[in-house]
Amino acid sequence: MTMTEDIAAFVASFSLKAAPAELLPRVREAFLDSFGVMLAGCREQSAQIAARWVRSQGAVGHCSVIAAPDFRTSPANAALANGVAAHTLDYDHFGHQSAVMVPCVLAAGEATGVSGRALIEAYVVGVEVSTLLAKRMSKSAQELGLHPAGVCGSLGATAAAARIFGLAPEQTRVALGIAASLTAGLSQNFGTMVKPLHVGNAARNGIVAAELATLGFTANSNIFDQQGGFFGELTAADTRETLGKKFRFSDPGIAFKAYPCSYSSQRAVDAMIKIAERHSVRPHDVIQITCAAAPNTFRVLIHHRPTTSLEAKFSLEYLLAAGLALKTINEECFELKHVNDPVMRELVAKVRVVDAPTKRETPGEGAVTVQVRTPAAVYEETVNYAPGHPKNPLSWERLGAKYQACARQAAIHEPALSRSLEMLSRIDEIDDVRELLQLFVR
Repeated sequence: MTMTEDIAAFVASFSLKAAPAELLPRVREAFLDSFGVMLAGCREQSAQIAARWVRSQGAVGHCSVIAAPDFRTSPANAALANGVAAHTLDYDHFGHQSAVMVPCVLAAGEATGVSGRALIEAYVVGVEVSTLLAKRMSKSAQELGLHPAGVCGSLGATAAAARIFGLAPEQTRVALGIAASLTAGLSQNFGTMVKPLHVGNAARNGIVAAELATLGFTANSNIFDQQGGFFGELTAADTRETLGKKFRFSDPGIAFKAYPCSYSSQRAVDAMIKIAERHSVRPHDVIQITCAAAPNTFRVLIHHRPTTSLEAKFSLEYLLAAGLALKTINEECFELKHVNDPVMRELVAKVRVVDAPTKRETPGEGAVTVQVRTPAAVYEETVNYAPGHPKNPLSWERLGAKYQACARQAAIHEPALSRSLEMLSRIDEIDDVRELLQLFVR
């Protein structure tokens, strides 16, 4: 079998019944987290714009748009709008696979009326395919700044949609070939509305590719077996020894976010908040803030003097300044009154980032040290694992609290909040995914 055939076979054959027992609890956690973040994101400007654009395309279809609860549309457009909402806060887990897959499977599942178990099996398939491909993106593709969420996410979403729509393995191979030419996403757009569009577009691409393949559209049916390309480092051993045998959800595990900003900043933010909570440091007393980490730890944090809320999420300098001044990092910290506060700007200018003599950066792990120097004292904290990392996990209770906070941010009524949390805690047991979505739309 070719590698593309291996992937298509996994898409068709995966079953929760045959999976390790520890997989399902981890899958429920990740689905809950991503669903909640999607709810919170629906009120953001980027999600509202995406919903308005979808509405302008006409009411064709029966799928829900969380940011426009009175409107229904096609599966592809629902996946786009909800995908933008799922990533606009940058509060979804590291790798962003779920931010793509949850909107994709919800749209495809709502269109077909699938059970929670069928929904979750498609979700797992999409996350696992996307993760495998992200690990094997060629170095040249990464150096170009290609965003795995847009590139690999499109292909994972295709696998997920193919599973829900019941494509035969031969059709799935064609769908993957179609999706490979739809992939997109550049890291140069981080800190703008385009970054969540990478995710929404990937979710839509998966449905479009699967639908086209169903209708007889043609493509290269061995897209992963060609020389070179985005996935030139993919091997047969990857597909045959990984898919269905090792699962991202439990090995190495999902890395959730405790703070609504880039995952690469989580350890530094956590260290600064510990300093702020343990010591009474006034912003005007600060001489210098120093952050030491392995080289390239903060390479995606490209905005050093942010002027917008989105830029601030990708500014280590701002995140450290806000963590000290506000003693937390939550969505309110990114309001323009804080971003453009003269006191905050002065603190931002005092931040210095240095390379530490440590091993190569591994996302979410490895020592990050933050030091705050004042005339009276020097305060220092080191964090080795980001909160939410598999080695520093968030409990189900804390993930549930995060979900409730996100739902309240979206102004979800308490009865719907409580009912949805209960349903999501056993998402694989519900009879029809529409039962869940009906709680949020009219």
